[in-house]
Amino acid sequence: MASKHKIPGSSWRAHIESAFFASSVRKTDMAELYSLAIKQPEVVVTSHPMYRPGQFGLPKNAKILISNDGGIVGRTARARRLVREMGKERDRFLGLLGEAIYNFNRHPGLWLEGIIGLHPDFMIKANLLSPETDAKNMLDWGINFTPWMKPWSTLYKKSRPLNEPDILIFADPEWAHPDFPNGLVIIDEENNCIAILGLRYFGERKKGTLTLAWTIGIRQNMVACHGGIKKIGNKPPVAVFGLSGSGKSSITNSHDHAGTLKKNEKVNVIHDDAFLIDLQNNFTVALEPTLFDKTDAVKFDDPDIKYFYSAQNVGTTLLPDGKRKIVCEDIRNDNGRCLKSRDMFNHANSCERPGMVIWLQKDTSLPPICKVSSVGLSVAMGASLSTMRAKGVENVDPKDLEKLVIEPFANPFRVHPLMVDCQQFKNLFKLGTECYIMNTHAFGLPKNLTDIPKELSLKIVTELVRKNIEWKEWKAFDGLLLPKNGNELFGPDYEKKYKPTMNPEYLNFLRDRMQDRITYLSNKRDIEHDMESAFIDPLVAARTVIDNILHPI
Repeated sequence: MASKHKIPGSSWRAHIESAFFASSVRKTDMAELYSLAIKQPEVVVTSHPMYRPGQFGLPKNAKILISNDGGIVGRTARARRLVREMGKERDRFLGLLGEAIYNFNRHPGLWLEGIIGLHPDFMIKANLLSPETDAKNMLDWGINFTPWMKPWSTLYKKSRPLNEPDILIFADPEWAHPDFPNGLVIIDEENNCIAILGLRYFGERKKGTLTLAWTIGIRQNMVACHGGIKKIGNKPPVAVFGLSGSGKSSITNSHDHAGTLKKNEKVNVIHDDAFLIDLQNNFTVALEPTLFDKTDAVKFDDPDIKYFYSAQNVGTTLLPDGKRKIVCEDIRNDNGRCLKSRDMFNHANSCERPGMVIWLQKDTSLPPICKVSSVGLSVAMGASLSTMRAKGVENVDPKDLEKLVIEPFANPFRVHPLMVDCQQFKNLFKLGTECYIMNTHAFGLPKNLTDIPKELSLKIVTELVRKNIEWKEWKAFDGLLLPKNGNELFGPDYEKKYKPTMNPEYLNFLRDRMQDRITYLSNKRDIEHDMESAFIDPLVAARTVIDNILHPI
């Protein structure tokens, strides 16, 4: 048995756990949730058959259900409050939680049991409590993870014992408070519980659950990963880290790498969102059996729709023959989503530790690919991962979408201290995992950018796995290496388009981007006390090299 029963270790867990046992709450299953979901006023029952509904105990004729939210169709990070950071406001938030649960328990509530983790070395039981009127989100949660039913419950009972209590998720989308117009998420990660209040978007429940699972993994000496991981042939796995829109899914889920892979280089996708790397044992485990993917590229009557379980924030149209069909391509809004099966490609639930980690960045000062030569700089570049936010994915000011932002290790859902991630990735790189920086956006000065096509990024990954890239020192960036045979592997104009120059204008631009990283991490150290100089020093050393080139003594 993975989870261990423990008496509630905090007031927060005591409040949330007690709510499950109110007389207004009953345990539910997937079949009941489906029957309730099709009756929800806002739910659309399409004519598309659901992919393999029987595995979830659903009717054979189950259909893909669509749930559409209102004005908010993405995550709302500013709603998040961490218990360990509340300080003097603790009593206020505890009072808000108590009132929320009291009012919730005066109406019918449902309790769904599930399992997080797809490997017997890491499986943790999870419990979701929501109102009866939120059946569609509960159904999606059960599909996205695994409901408490065979074969998963049987595997769970044989899994490694973990000294951790079950995960508890309390979600009430009907909650409202004038002081929190954007909702409220209270996270007590030390006691494996979370309250999600006033938020309808399914992604809040998914990421809230993963946030706790990642934190548990950290306590089990694992690396918490928001990224994609795959195996190509018999080579060590490749892990890529990036926010939505960075190319993470395109790289992870591609089975031919734009036609560059050979027949014997068979791809097995482990996952495209959440996984854990065990530092003590040589394995990596996926946390979800399904994919929660954007549908912006899904055409009408796309054959991939047959793999859908459900959809969120997409359109519907009625055909002359009476069929209700899904309309995607982000026509309705900017963050259409679906839950779909990994059966659409070769996949596995686990693999060994990755042989390489690729930080996907949208920093235009960097060429398409670099190799990192030291452990310290590998961590520093991951902790200062520079990218842009994807349209619609998060509930943010549209102006923020145009800005280069730093999101350490591409994980905006991390609630444990950043230093913990730094140390765990350091330990991973010390075990021999290589590190690379891949720019998937464009290269050059802001007024003279050269696009980096997806096909080039995929070809680069192919050659990385084959170990065909020869490397040379980048004189202006101490610790990064550049391809020596780029023209040979990626076309005769590769160096013409993407070779960094010693032009002072470019060097000043590169220095500014370095300084952005240094400033960010320094603030983490000096203001938040969540960073060490050892993970900043490699960037400072690299900046000093540029300073000496620009201003020789």
